[in-house]
Amino acid sequence: MVAQSNFESFTPSPVKTDSTPAFQEDFFKTSFKPQAQAVEATSLYFRPTDAPPAPAGIDSAAWSQVSEWTAAGKDVKFTTADSGQVPDYILGSDGKMAPNPAKTTPNPDGSITVQVDNSQGKAAAQEHAKALQVAAVQEKIFYWQRANPGSDSIPGYLKGMLHAAQSSAPDVAPAPENSVQPMPQIQQEAPQSQPSGGEIARPQPASYSGGGDGGGNGGGGGQRLGNSNIGEAPRSGYRSGSLEAGGPTERGAIPPPVAGDLAIKGPPSATVEQIQEFLTKVGSPAAKEPGFSQALYDASTERGIDPAVAVGFFLQESTCGKYGRAVENHSLGNIKGRAPESGGTDGTFRKYDSWAEGARDWARLIDESYVQKRGLETMSQVISVYAPSSDGNNERGYVATVKGVVENFKKQNTATA
Repeated sequence: MVAQSNFESFTPSPVKTDSTPAFQEDFFKTSFKPQAQAVEATSLYFRPTDAPPAPAGIDSAAWSQVSEWTAAGKDVKFTTADSGQVPDYILGSDGKMAPNPAKTTPNPDGSITVQVDNSQGKAAAQEHAKALQVAAVQEKIFYWQRANPGSDSIPGYLKGMLHAAQSSAPDVAPAPENSVQPMPQIQQEAPQSQPSGGEIARPQPASYSGGGDGGGNGGGGGQRLGNSNIGEAPRSGYRSGSLEAGGPTERGAIPPPVAGDLAIKGPPSATVEQIQEFLTKVGSPAAKEPGFSQALYDASTERGIDPAVAVGFFLQESTCGKYGRAVENHSLGNIKGRAPESGGTDGTFRKYDSWAEGARDWARLIDESYVQKRGLETMSQVISVYAPSSDGNNERGYVATVKGVVENFKKQNTATA
């Protein structure tokens, strides 16, 4: 048994169900947010009968998987969409865990990141993530004690990890000793003043999500996967803010592209069918609108934009319409003013009659305001204006999310070629 000294009970406090407005029902009813499905066990693993009780809010199959990772020496980090990290798995409100289809490469330090979503909103998701992180460290301590039956004390580094899990902010998972540390995530702020006119307003730092000029859902319950990952939505969940009209217009002010950048315009990396399949997997309400995937594809390709890039933005901004203002406004990214086609507005941001209308307006804005007006051609250049780090956004995280979606589609096409 784990020493009880100064440690909390192994049973985490149950997640409150009466917290703040629902923001994340599920990022993927999971995180960068697909519909959560039960984890498909890759091996039959049975937790020891004397292991600590499984925490609340996660089903037995999912926790057995976490326990198996822990027993194998892997570090498991529980976060929410606000963390800005692209998760390996998403834990839905139903307690089931599913792989994140947008994650194409493992974490450099070998850790496993699990995004926690909660239908009760941001506060509930953060509380649950914290409880699960504490339980994960306790699981690590349990396995250490089994491997060292003669010891009556717990190593200092494990005590430090437990203390950090119990006292740190929900999206700051304790890092193991002597392991490679992930790049610090910049928290995105709450929206600050928005520019006037019809362009997208800039989100304010809150927790990482996308942010900046660009999308992000302004109101609603929580911040996002961005504004990223796939927080509120992630932040790939949801971002409070809107695309901003301001930004460099002089060619000399355009930032140079970064290594490994992604072009905004180019041949399509995804077909209409693949877009529909992806949106369905992440539980996007737009997937239920007849003809939306075709409309998004057409709106993008008619302007030379890779439709996979549009899907990546949609995922980063509101988890493909699952969180924030996007739910009611049918927007791929908040844009101030009135919708040019239907004239709709929620009082601040454009409100569209359909997801297809929102896709057409987003493509118009990116092409006319960012590419043509400003001369921005790559993801890093657009995000430096759309979701700048000066506003507390993680530009690299945003770019990585969109690029991950595009590369995932390309990989599918390569495999079937």
